[in-house]
Amino acid sequence: MQTRITTEDRLVLAGMSFYGDPFSTHGAWSGENEIGRVWTRFMTYLEGHREELEDILQPGVFYEVHTYSDETVSRGLFEVFVGARLTSLEGTPTAMVMKALPASDYAVFTLEGEEIASDWFSKVEAWIAEAGYQRAQDFTFQYYDERFKGVDQMEGSTLDVYIPIKPAG
Repeated sequence: MQTRITTEDRLVLAGMSFYGDPFSTHGAWSGENEIGRVWTRFMTYLEGHREELEDILQPGVFYEVHTYSDETVSRGLFEVFVGARLTSLEGTPTAMVMKALPASDYAVFTLEGEEIASDWFSKVEAWIAEAGYQRAQDFTFQYYDERFKGVDQMEGSTLDVYIPIKPAG
């Protein structure tokens, strides 16, 4: 797992979301769990509205944002938002929701192949603490571009995970 620190400006995304336990019916990396379903709903919408979205969405790059709350620890519930970066706020369809992620320093973890479906989360948490950082916000996001080939092609895929950080203490 490659790791780097970067600073990102505010990100404004448009997409669709789900709140609850996304794994209540199917495990991770399944198109049948709630994360897979929200991706299917979003990509179907994009396909059907390509012309009206081409001027406002960054093409070929997608985000999956996980937002955590007190219910995440106690009940396993969190928000999953999938979307694309807006290049303009003009003409955002009402069927899509917007999410603004604040400017932040991020620890970026690049996962490859089988590492993507592994228990990378615990390794990431350990790295953050060992490197002298702590989480700065209650969310993480995954960055999908042409390097990610799909859940059925993990072996040849690459994925970046961004976690907002600040110095510990």
